Order: sequence, then C-alpha cells, then structure tokens
Amino acid sequence: MFDLLYLTGREFEGEEEFLEILGITREQSGKYECKAANEVSTADVKQVRVTVNYPPTITESKSNVSATGRPVSLKCAASAVPTPDFEWYRDDTRINSANGLEIKSIGSQSFLTVTNVTEEHYGNYTCVATNKLGISNASLFLYSKYGSGEKKIPE
Repeated sequence: MFDLLYLTGREFEGEEEFLEILGITREQSGKYECKAANEVSTADVKQVRVTVNYPPTITESKSNVSATGRPVSLKCAASAVPTPDFEWYRDDTRINSANGLEIKSIGSQSFLTVTNVTEEHYGNYTCVATNKLGISNASLFLYSKYGSGEKKIPE
C-alpha cells in the first residue's frame, strides 16, 4: 500500500507506484512525500520536489517621478520558473549600464537607475522579462516632477 502525501495536506491512496498529475499548474509545485507501508516492516518515506516551469508574467512595473539632477529608479518584477532574464529598452533601443544608467537585476526583480536625471531621460521605458518558455513586457514612465516646464529646486 502506498500513501502519497502532498505536503499542503492533500493525501492520495492507492496501489500504484507513481502519482500522475494531469494538467499540472504552478500552484502544484512543492514537496511531495511517498510513504510505502506493509505489515512486515516499518514504513519507508521519501520526499521529492516537483517544479513546474512557466513563462514570465510581469507582476510589478513601477513608474517614477523625478526632478532633474536627482537619481531615480524604475522597478520591474516578474514571476517565472526558471527565473527570468531582464532587458530594458527606450525607443526600441536596448539600454546597457553606461553613461549614467545602471541596470541591476536580482532574482525576479530588475531596476533601471538614472544617476543624474536630465530632460532627455524623461519618457517611456520598456522592461522585458524572458526565459526559455516565453516573454513578457511592460511600459514604465519617468515623469518630470514639475510637468513639461522644468523648474529649478531651491537650494
């Protein structure tokens, strides 16, 4: 007799040596436990981790507002397995870390930081998250703190 216990508490019983999950979803990822028992000896228990891969979905895209001369960051986050790679674009041109722009991606988040905002930095940016299963993107905006007519911040 085999008892298969999904560690969220759902239990399956049967005479089979396997568990087949049809139409598996990402919510079914996790640790599963298999327990084999009979009247002759103690039960044997093994655990296995099931990972469900899925394409990226942007879960957060945070636009921002800044005055010129200040640093500012745009944030993009995505849910995906395997962990996504990120790219940033402005006007269909890929952005690299250079000339006062810094891209930092950590796990499922990516940040585009402008170290010293100028008028040329205002506008639309695109965050793209990719893994081997797919791609997702989101538009983010860097807005002027003072609207179209930039005003100097008093010292």
